[in-house]
Amino acid sequence: MALEPEKSVATPPVSAARLWAEQLAMGMAILVALLVFMALFHPKMLSVGAEVLGPNYLGVYGWASLVGIILQVVVHEVGTLVTAWKLGLPLHFRLFGFGANATATLEPLPRRPWIDARVGFAGPLTGTVVSLLLTVIFALTNNPDKPQIIAPFFLGMACVGFFYNLFTLIPILDLEGGWIAPAIAPQAWLFGLIVSVLELTRGFNLVLLCVVAFGVPRLILLIRARAPQLDTVCTTRQRMIVGFGYFILVFLLAWLGTWSFESLPELVRDVMGD
Repeated sequence: MALEPEKSVATPPVSAARLWAEQLAMGMAILVALLVFMALFHPKMLSVGAEVLGPNYLGVYGWASLVGIILQVVVHEVGTLVTAWKLGLPLHFRLFGFGANATATLEPLPRRPWIDARVGFAGPLTGTVVSLLLTVIFALTNNPDKPQIIAPFFLGMACVGFFYNLFTLIPILDLEGGWIAPAIAPQAWLFGLIVSVLELTRGFNLVLLCVVAFGVPRLILLIRARAPQLDTVCTTRQRMIVGFGYFILVFLLAWLGTWSFESLPELVRDVMGD
């Protein structure tokens, strides 16, 4: 009696939620390992980088600092909502500071990497433009010979914007970076992450470290073909725009954030007479 050939059983595709959970878990493990390494071998550098998370010298401006920070978040979210509205996507007003407007808007819809990326870029780009304008105002009002108390405030608000918008570009869900990530080709991830690591060796930036820590698992999942390569549904031009645009924006925000943060202490001490 002839044996029937064994039927192959197709492996069910891994759900998107499972893939994002794996990336989050791997990213957290990498981030913790890197922070432990920094704590053991470069504690001073880690301590300086962690100061970004505190109120620092902006505390001298009291309630004005709080209002400025809230406005930075609102401007960022309005950029996301306006873009979604222009693209005809359903709007769900959910005030949450870390990109949840994008999540609330896009979650019920089929994945369209190019459209998702455009909405994902909207908030960080809007916030970056506002922070650059604040930097220009600082440059116009700052006089080293006659320090003005208001000048460092503008640079401080710009600094908050640079770091906040960089934070939202971390490639995980509920952040804008998570909606941009599927449209980025593996080659762009590899090149961008290498350059990011080189930038970290030049000047430590805690938020940029988070981008690298959560970007590496994304690249690993793509190389192992565990995550679908969704960028292939985009045109070559669209992939280039998203890939170059994402990492250029990340590098710009990281550099400006580090520069403005390092400049603030001396400026505030000069105007306060400390």
